[in-house]
Amino acid sequence: MIFSKFENIKIAAIAASVPENIVNVAAELDNPDPKYIKNFMKNTGILEKRKSGFEQTAADYSFSAAKQIMDAGYYKPEEIGVLINITQTPDYRTPATALTIQKRLGLSKSCLVFDINLGCSGFVYGVSLAASILSTSSAGKALVTVGDTLARGRRFKKKDLSSNTGLLFGDASAAILVVKGEGGSFCSALMSDGNGHKALSSPYNAWKHPEGPENIPGDDIAVFNFTIGEVPALLNEYMAKTGTAIEEYDDLVLHQANMMILKNIAKRVNMPMEKVPVCLDRFGNTSGCSVPLAIVDKYGSADEDRTVNLLTSSFGIGLSWGVVGFRISVKDILPLSEGKDTFDDGYPDDVGPETSHV
Repeated sequence: MIFSKFENIKIAAIAASVPENIVNVAAELDNPDPKYIKNFMKNTGILEKRKSGFEQTAADYSFSAAKQIMDAGYYKPEEIGVLINITQTPDYRTPATALTIQKRLGLSKSCLVFDINLGCSGFVYGVSLAASILSTSSAGKALVTVGDTLARGRRFKKKDLSSNTGLLFGDASAAILVVKGEGGSFCSALMSDGNGHKALSSPYNAWKHPEGPENIPGDDIAVFNFTIGEVPALLNEYMAKTGTAIEEYDDLVLHQANMMILKNIAKRVNMPMEKVPVCLDRFGNTSGCSVPLAIVDKYGSADEDRTVNLLTSSFGIGLSWGVVGFRISVKDILPLSEGKDTFDDGYPDDVGPETSHV
C-alpha cells in the first residue's frame, strides 16, 4: 500500500447533492418475474435511487454541493487553490469538467484545476491527492468534488438492460473541503490492480470503441472476491500502521456497493453493522460519491456539536481501493440538498452528423 500521513491538514466540511427525482427500483426492472425482482432487491439492498433528468449532469450536483459549503461560510472563492473533480460521467471529452465548476464557483485563476477519471474509489483518492498538493504547495484550501450520473444515461442512447449493473446506480455528487494550517491530521492508504480492469469496465463510446452499449459489463464473482478479500486486508493493515483498533471508530463508512458486500467486509474487520452507515437502500450505488453521501445521510441533519472518528474505505473500478481515517465535527457535515442548479454552456444539442476531416 501507499501510506500517507498528512499533518496540520484536515477535512473541514462535507456536503452532498442529489436529484429530486426518486425512482422505485422495482418499477425500473425490465423483467416480469416477481421472484427475480424480489431477489435483486434482497441481495443488493436497493429499494430506491435518485435519477437525474437530461437537463442536469454530475457537474451540476457537484457545483451545488461545493456552493453549499461556500454559502455556509467555509471558504471564499479566492481562497481555493486546488479543485479536483472526480467523475466517470464528465460533461465533455475535453476540456476537464472541473474548469466549468471553477467558472461557476468564481474561483480565481491562481487555482490548480483538473479532472480524474475514477469511479467508486474516488473519495479516498481525491482527498489524499488534495492533501498531498496542499502539503507541498502554497495553496491553503482545496475542494474535491466527486459524483456521477450513471443512472441517467445518455440522451440519445437506448437504455440497455442487458446487465444488472445498470440497475444498481443512483445519481449524486459530493464536495469535500480540505484545508491546511488549522490543526488536525489524517492518514490514507491507497492501492490499485490494473490486472482486474475488466472486472468492472465501460469500454464503449470512447476513443478505442466509439460505438457500443452503455451498460458496464462486470464479473460479479471477481468483484465480490476482490472486495471481501482485499478491502478488509487493507483496513486491517491501515489500523496496524496507525496503531488504532476498530473499536476506536464511531463508524466504518464503506462504499455503498450492495448489502452483501457491506456485511461481509464489516464481519471481517469485526465492526458491528449498527456502526456501518447504510444509504444505498434509498440512493443506490452512487459510485465515488457514496462514502461522503453516507456520511451526510447519517450526520447532515444532526443537531450535535461533537467530533466523530470515521474509518472510511472506497473500492471498485480499476481495480482500485483505499482507506482514509479522519475526525470531523458533526456541525461541519452539512444537510443533504436536492440540487436544482443547471449550466447553459451555449452548445446546441441538435447537431447534425459528424463531418470527417482528412
